[in-house]
Amino acid sequence: MTSLFPALNRSITAICLFLFGFLGTETALLAANTAAATEAPRAFLWKVEGPHPSWLCGTVHSGDPRVAALAPSVVAALSSSRSFHPEVELSPETITTLAAKLFPADAPDLATRLPARLWARVVKAGVQLGLPEPMLHQLSAGTAVLLFSAPEEGDAEATVDGQLYAHAKERNLRIAALETIDEQLAVFQQLAEPQAIAALAETLDDVDAGRPDDRKLLDAYAAGDEHAILVAVQTDFGRSPASRALANPLLYDRNRVMAARLAPDLASGGAFVAIGVAHLIGPKSVIELLRARGYKITRVP
Repeated sequence: MTSLFPALNRSITAICLFLFGFLGTETALLAANTAAATEAPRAFLWKVEGPHPSWLCGTVHSGDPRVAALAPSVVAALSSSRSFHPEVELSPETITTLAAKLFPADAPDLATRLPARLWARVVKAGVQLGLPEPMLHQLSAGTAVLLFSAPEEGDAEATVDGQLYAHAKERNLRIAALETIDEQLAVFQQLAEPQAIAALAETLDDVDAGRPDDRKLLDAYAAGDEHAILVAVQTDFGRSPASRALANPLLYDRNRVMAARLAPDLASGGAFVAIGVAHLIGPKSVIELLRARGYKITRVP
């Protein structure tokens, strides 16, 4: 059993990172960015005008050296802010709760609900994550999609998300998450089973292929290229009926919720918002929804 706990912790940490990373130290953050300031790409940072400006920062759930060094403009914006708004609030207690929700003891057996060949692929992917087969039986098809979609990121502290979260914690900023773990999990738990099974097969195809879509998104982020990210996201959601069915619950519906929940803090000013960059780009993005509410928002050069 002792070998299970590190594997389970890595998997849960990867999922949390997928939802929103955490940990790190401000000292390491500032040192890393001072050393690499000239190498950082143009930040995905937007200013919300007002007497006390707010900031929208598009993150990527990765510690890849090409993207992990935060631009000085991002560090300065966060340092000047009064509140911090990640997608979800994470803590050790939240991670424990997430594990219990992913692997409920009374869940129907996933193996009985999948074609035998697909179940064998789930078991193989679970072995690669270090998870034993009995635990995989407790997943739903939807939460299996989440489990195997999460990035294989070994160091949460090094990610863009993790550094920002740590900086906010060390500055004692008020932290107000835009979503709950239950809300984010519900996106996957509420998928109709045929849709979830189709999405699971596609997710495992992507894993077997080396996650090429993740690489394209990372390349676009490293280049600071809005258009390339929009194309990558639209291509990913448009590749099949199962993917197209995920676009609204996974992205566009959540954009509307985030924009509505941000309005009071943006009105007060001094808010720093750190969410996945895909939520901030395109005609249905959080930025466009906020502009429709009258906010003046411009990308920082």
